[in-house]
Amino acid sequence: MTTEIFIRNIDNRLRDLLRKKQSVYPEKLYNACKYALFPGGKRVRPCLSYMTADFVNVSIKKIVPLALSVELIHNYSLIHDDLPCMDDDDYRRGKPSCHVAFGEAMAVLAGDCLLNLAYETLFSAVADDNDLVDSAFLIAESAGGNGMIGGQAMELCADHFDEDSVTELCRKKTGAILTSSIMSVALLSGDKRKIDALSTFSGCLGLCFQIVDDLLDEQKCEEKSYLSVVGKEKAINMIDRLTALMEKTLSPFGEEAEELLSFARSLSFRKS
Repeated sequence: MTTEIFIRNIDNRLRDLLRKKQSVYPEKLYNACKYALFPGGKRVRPCLSYMTADFVNVSIKKIVPLALSVELIHNYSLIHDDLPCMDDDDYRRGKPSCHVAFGEAMAVLAGDCLLNLAYETLFSAVADDNDLVDSAFLIAESAGGNGMIGGQAMELCADHFDEDSVTELCRKKTGAILTSSIMSVALLSGDKRKIDALSTFSGCLGLCFQIVDDLLDEQKCEEKSYLSVVGKEKAINMIDRLTALMEKTLSPFGEEAEELLSFARSLSFRKS
């Protein structure tokens, strides 16, 4: 399957999931959630889940709830990141941010709602398929104080970062959720060789993804970003090193890993 087909499938499933809530959510809350989810971005994380399922020979149908939950968590985090008390961004994906369109209070609630919908989706999936317990826990943990939220707190609280601490920040704030989109699926395979390889691969990709984001947004790069701490030349060199390690890690699997590697390359060297 192509990335475009994956994205279309993901969008359709997200629409179906949210549509089921239309009659029970207050209208403005529903509209704010829908506004934040659609049109979506590149759906990078669920695409990685789908591609990982192909690589480890796990049914895509089995992992759909995991992929949707990760995407819901990601979009909730974007709503909250844009708030005036956080990054104070007025635009997201070429349109006014959720808090600009619906007000700050409703944006907070819409983010909370998407996060809770992610957990509802995980609980429902686990109730139907006990195999998903460890995967669901991994996703939840990656979104919490030891992952994305912890990274955000590090950024808010630290007065100064060196290379080691800013790398840890990137691995938590951005890398943890991205990594979970891969590893939550990999765990279902029972293939230790592939699980170990994907652990290295996903860790590299999560860090690389944030560094590329910093370079693409160089003009307004935050003081505590990886780029600001280590400098542009070192950041570019790190992208090359991480991409090379991803290649080395999955290359023993040959054509089986080509789809994942190709997508990772496109993320490492993306221009937008």
